[in-house]
Amino acid sequence: MTRLFKTTPASVARRFTNLAVHRRLTHPCNEPDLKPLLARSYGHAQGTGVIGPGAQRLLRTMLVNALTPSTERCDVVVTRFYLERLLGAESARLSPRFAPTLGVTETFEDAIEHLERRPSYGTTNGRFNQRPVLWLATPGADADVVTQALENRSAIDLIALFNGPWPYGPTQFIDHDGPRRLPEHTMRLLTRDQAVAKLHCLSPSLRRAPSERMR
Repeated sequence: MTRLFKTTPASVARRFTNLAVHRRLTHPCNEPDLKPLLARSYGHAQGTGVIGPGAQRLLRTMLVNALTPSTERCDVVVTRFYLERLLGAESARLSPRFAPTLGVTETFEDAIEHLERRPSYGTTNGRFNQRPVLWLATPGADADVVTQALENRSAIDLIALFNGPWPYGPTQFIDHDGPRRLPEHTMRLLTRDQAVAKLHCLSPSLRRAPSERMR
């Protein structure tokens, strides 16, 4: 694992000056009929925190949307502990159905190592030539570690959404019925039961590319 050092908000802001521009590059959907990820409405180069009574529902909704066949294909990284917080006991039954799209790690450190091992496929025109990654986490006291991980992985299309206030990027307040500042796309926040029911109805095989279905 890459050695990580203590940092400050001021030093991070300086290092992220060019990174913020880099992350704003448009990542085209893999197929023309796929909808963009809802999580892109909250994406930020330094990650985004969510707080408020609807924070858990928002992150749960982002998870389900990322695993929906009609959405642009992406990979999701989340710890087993936090996945259980989002989906309850059913998370143990559901997670194998969505592997390897849904990458479930045992610890927070494992999630960072998983991201560090991910290869980067940037192209000369600045576009990302791979699936985006949605990282759902609760950094807590590990904010310094997380922000360095984000900086180290600037060459991948990474959307990091964190439960709780985030000192190195924007923090959005989410009310019971949704965010105060609405995203570009229509969104209905999901309860745990609604999320589990929807995931049970989804077929991961529909997310494969035509060439992959023939293997």
